[in-house]
Amino acid sequence: MTIFPFQSAVSRSFLRIILPFSCALMAGCQHRDLVDTTVDWYHQHEGGIIAQQRPPAPGQFDSYPRVGLTPTTPPELPSPELRQSITNNLIASRNLTMRTAAQNGTLTPVIPPPPNAASATKPASPDTSKGGAAQAPAAASTPVPSGGMGAVLDAADSSPVPTGAGSPAAPSPAPKTKPDAAPTASEAELAMPEFRGDAAVVQTSVTQPLPEIPAGPPAIPSIPGFAPPRDALSMEPIRPDYDVAPKDGTLIGFLPGSDQMKPGQDGALNKLINSRHGASLFLHCSGETVSLSPEDQTQAVELGLLRGRTLADALIKKGVPASALHITSSAFGPAARVSTQG
Repeated sequence: MTIFPFQSAVSRSFLRIILPFSCALMAGCQHRDLVDTTVDWYHQHEGGIIAQQRPPAPGQFDSYPRVGLTPTTPPELPSPELRQSITNNLIASRNLTMRTAAQNGTLTPVIPPPPNAASATKPASPDTSKGGAAQAPAAASTPVPSGGMGAVLDAADSSPVPTGAGSPAAPSPAPKTKPDAAPTASEAELAMPEFRGDAAVVQTSVTQPLPEIPAGPPAIPSIPGFAPPRDALSMEPIRPDYDVAPKDGTLIGFLPGSDQMKPGQDGALNKLINSRHGASLFLHCSGETVSLSPEDQTQAVELGLLRGRTLADALIKKGVPASALHITSSAFGPAARVSTQG
């Protein structure tokens, strides 16, 4: 087959036209448009770190997860009672927030509009050329003193100088005052009061006799029909009746703010069951109070009771009779301690 020079020239021209389009189509498979390609070319022209390719996304070349490996068992959640208690607390907090916001009002203050300058409010002249009623003059507002709105606003509110008029007369220079001239009445300085006399001396000696200090507290007033309290004559300070004695026993951990036990507690429970020898188990549980208010302590005691129920259910499943379990709850203390001593 003989290829004429004309056909070879046509084929070269065809390749010159088709090759750029084929390269553009191949580049389009990478989801990159003309802007991205131009930006990449510019970055390569600059060189350096910006010319390097970005690192691949994490897990880009990993295999897709299999649907059969997804978990089928539901996760362990707190008890329905604890979840309902948390919901009630959130509802109460929302209602308190709405009531407080309605009582205090909006946080954005009501800013009155700025007063208009006296020059901006000019009474409108009555227009009776067309036989209409005269227009009412604009309401005059309180003028703002000079400098009250700032130099920029004062300059903007000032009336411009007419073009046809000549240049305004230069203000006459203020008369020079002598340095020793007396100030005017408006510039008079406030005179400080003069102090005459000796400074006060702290009295260190007592001329009068000192009052007698009683040897004991005053006598308790006697009221017929009422007995004085036992600690009326006690000189020791009254302390709150807190149970601060440490609780003995095995510590059982719970998740923060939940009645779910931490994982890995089976060994401690089995050791308790093997060492009780038929004796009763005392479960001292507590919540996580955040303050000394009665509401927070009540919620902490409720959480402690729920933790005690969860711990009792776990012991009953391992063969401990329910009659051998005694649960107590408090607002302060560790999550739970189990011992054979009350």
